[in-house]
Amino acid sequence: MMRGFFLWLLAILAGLACAIGVLAWLNPVEGPGSEAAAAELSVSIEGTLDGSRDGIRFSGVTLAINDQPVDVDTRGRFSAKVPLAPYYRLDIGGQGIFPMVQTFGNAELKGTDCDCLAIPAVELVAKKPGRIELFFGGDSMAGRRYFHMGLRDEPVLDHDTLDDDLDKLFVHMKPYFGPSDFASVNLESTVASMVPGEPAPKKYKFFSPPELVAAMKRAGIDHVSLGNNHVADYRDIGMKTTMRAIRAARLETSGGGMNITQAEKAARVKVGDTPLAFYGFVGWRGDWTPDQVATPTKGGAAWGTKDAIERVTRRELAAGYVPVMEYHGNMEYKDRPSELSLPRFRMAVDLGAPLVVGHHPHVTHGLEIYKGALIAHSLGNFLFDQDHPHTHSTYALKVWLENGKFLRAEVIPLQMLDYRPVPAVGGMRESVLRRVFWLSEEMGTNLALSGGHAAVWRENPPQGNNGCRQPSPAFGPFTLAGLAPSCGDRASEYGRNIIPRGDFSNTMMGVAQDRYWKASNAKVFLRQTPEAEGYLEVEPLAAHKSFYLHPASYIRDIYATRFTYQARVKLPHDADIELIIRDKPPEGARPTLSILGESMETKRFHATGDWQTIKFDFWLPPAPEPRLPPGPSGAAHPFRPILRIKYTGPLRSEGFTTLFDDVELIEWPPEAAQRDRPRAWWFTHRRQRSKGRVAAR
Repeated sequence: MMRGFFLWLLAILAGLACAIGVLAWLNPVEGPGSEAAAAELSVSIEGTLDGSRDGIRFSGVTLAINDQPVDVDTRGRFSAKVPLAPYYRLDIGGQGIFPMVQTFGNAELKGTDCDCLAIPAVELVAKKPGRIELFFGGDSMAGRRYFHMGLRDEPVLDHDTLDDDLDKLFVHMKPYFGPSDFASVNLESTVASMVPGEPAPKKYKFFSPPELVAAMKRAGIDHVSLGNNHVADYRDIGMKTTMRAIRAARLETSGGGMNITQAEKAARVKVGDTPLAFYGFVGWRGDWTPDQVATPTKGGAAWGTKDAIERVTRRELAAGYVPVMEYHGNMEYKDRPSELSLPRFRMAVDLGAPLVVGHHPHVTHGLEIYKGALIAHSLGNFLFDQDHPHTHSTYALKVWLENGKFLRAEVIPLQMLDYRPVPAVGGMRESVLRRVFWLSEEMGTNLALSGGHAAVWRENPPQGNNGCRQPSPAFGPFTLAGLAPSCGDRASEYGRNIIPRGDFSNTMMGVAQDRYWKASNAKVFLRQTPEAEGYLEVEPLAAHKSFYLHPASYIRDIYATRFTYQARVKLPHDADIELIIRDKPPEGARPTLSILGESMETKRFHATGDWQTIKFDFWLPPAPEPRLPPGPSGAAHPFRPILRIKYTGPLRSEGFTTLFDDVELIEWPPEAAQRDRPRAWWFTHRRQRSKGRVAAR
């Protein structure tokens, strides 16, 4: 009997050991001990602060990495050992300089010259008489999906905890704009505690709670532009509730009002010793009645006609103010300024504005140095609930003026994570930087890397930017040291990864969590190893049935018809993996299951106990005209890639979770795009040119 008991006990212990081993393989950081394990690890970080342009002395400069003070030598160099973490925030301050903040991830800092994380040189700006720092964020609202995420997700905002929830929306960006002398965003929403009244006869209508503008003020935002196409979504009654909430929050505002006089009134402020006039416009009237622009007897946004731009700009100059124009124009989701907006942006500069800031496309445009002034044609989103993945790679902008003239600008790469603005690292930073370098170079603007940001000075000198580099044909994490345009090679063709968040390096920050990846017949979990590297777990609900992994929304920024889908996977069992492509249904189509689509290919993979690569090459036909923006004519229709995984053979009773990392969808655009010189910044991948074509569907 005792022998039977011991055998039973040994079996139980063996089973526990096996289970623990399996759990460790599946989820190496799950449980409360994971943070302690990571805290025991440390990493060396090296870098340089660059003060050469302004002759900055480093004796008074302070530096902290994740709140740990770090010494800076007389040449701006620093080296420190800090606890390993998913992110490293540099806070740079001290007398005589403008405070700076930058945030980095692990993989993007790995260099080849040292066993450390190497931060590219961060350029400092000296405080001098007449210099001021301004901060700009793009399209902002906090309604709609912030409160109603659908059946499978918790809402971002709750009316019972609204003030606290709203403060959390800004917590990761507050260190960036809080120290600025003046901060402005585009408030693209009516403000009201409930639907304020009869809406305008238009498809998309927004309203955000009054607590939003109070939270903006608490966070350090000073001004909101109302010159946009959503401030009048609820006609005059909505304009009244909006203006009332802004006044109660003591925010400066311009660009909208109860009549044209109020809408065209500039926000006149003194920033340092510089008198500034901020004024805003919307670029079109709207084809509904009543439309969205203010008149002598109706509220709305200021309409930015050429006459209005000239009238307001000259008026502010004559009153002794430096004019700063914010303009809500251009076409949604397009890459470049429109033929209508471009001359209006430049007109403000011709009249004397040193700075013009644009928004509305929901995606970013390039920077233009025009006659010594700066035009930021589109900042993209800053605080917005859009699901389109290409709107999630965005940026904020810092601008320095000197004696009322443009001096310097710095692009701060952001991503919309859980509809919240957070610093972008890894693949998301790469997506932001490659796009802004490409589109700025098209306009003759020479950006330079400053740490993980992009900077330009009024003089706009040519930049070396590490020459050119050949993108790797294999997997490899993005590194800031390798950011450069592709060199071009007739034997190679170049592609762009259009799923930049598949490296899972920027998926969790505070309470913000990536919601991009969805599963059917399975659950998904974002995980991190003790080495602070991210990956995705997909756990089937029933191991003997197929389960599916796919993005939450359709991919729309498409420029090609040839693609490669690849990823690293760790399989617990042999599996058949199928790639399915689902075209975006036409507007008003009858809903169908999200996993239905056309099969591209099925491949069998064996469980090796280690990471292995899956890869599918496929071709899609050009979309029929007219296609959805923003892709060009001749590109594929917007689509969603879906992976179907089905375990094969006899299944063990333990371990059914598949791990994913480095998920990439690479498009291979036509040769003309590959030979376009500015677009060389765009490419992330390279492969040998083939005369054949992969199978069409």
